[in-house]
Amino acid sequence: MTIVLLALAALSLITGIARAQAPPPSFFAGRSNGELRDLASDRHNDVLLRRSAATRLVMGLADAGDFEAAEAAAREFAHNIDPQAIKHVRAVRRRGHVHVAAVGALGVALGFLVTSLVARRRSIMGALPTVRRIAPIVVFFFGYAGAVGGYLATTYENGSANPFLLFAAAMIPFAMILRVWSAVGSPHLAARAFRGVAAVAATLAVGFLVVEQVNPRFLEGFGL
Repeated sequence: MTIVLLALAALSLITGIARAQAPPPSFFAGRSNGELRDLASDRHNDVLLRRSAATRLVMGLADAGDFEAAEAAAREFAHNIDPQAIKHVRAVRRRGHVHVAAVGALGVALGFLVTSLVARRRSIMGALPTVRRIAPIVVFFFGYAGAVGGYLATTYENGSANPFLLFAAAMIPFAMILRVWSAVGSPHLAARAFRGVAAVAATLAVGFLVVEQVNPRFLEGFGL
């Protein structure tokens, strides 16, 4: 009798675990935020179904940029939500701040660059030989970095070489333009220091914007 009771208890536990399995991602595909909220709110649904729906609702709102609604939903379903969803909201919000900073840094650098080139346009032709001399080095450096970085990225699960290749493709001509700016710009120490800071900031901005557009998952390691 004891053996039978133990067998029934084990069977009940196994079937209960099977019923408590979260639905596959395809189950939520195409569902609106309203439908996700209904699934998360319905007490008749399985606890993992409600948890998955609430998590997807919060993360979807954050990805859409509606942080107030995402945080409100996180508070509403705080009793049954994946903690990663709350971290995701904070990370996406920080990513938005970094995006604004990156666009601003790139805009400032390009603004001063264009202004300087226009003001000294007669000196541009004289700077071209310098650019031609460093062109092979620039192409090799960024080409090598893009190829090696891309290859290493593909060795990871769901990794992609695209961010590295696109960054390299964007930086090759950009580095040439920066070199022209350096050649025709003011030789004063303050001006040279500003160009250096602007070049570094613009390079970081280009890298961030490329990764953000191609595969934001690469930013998760930086808390973004």
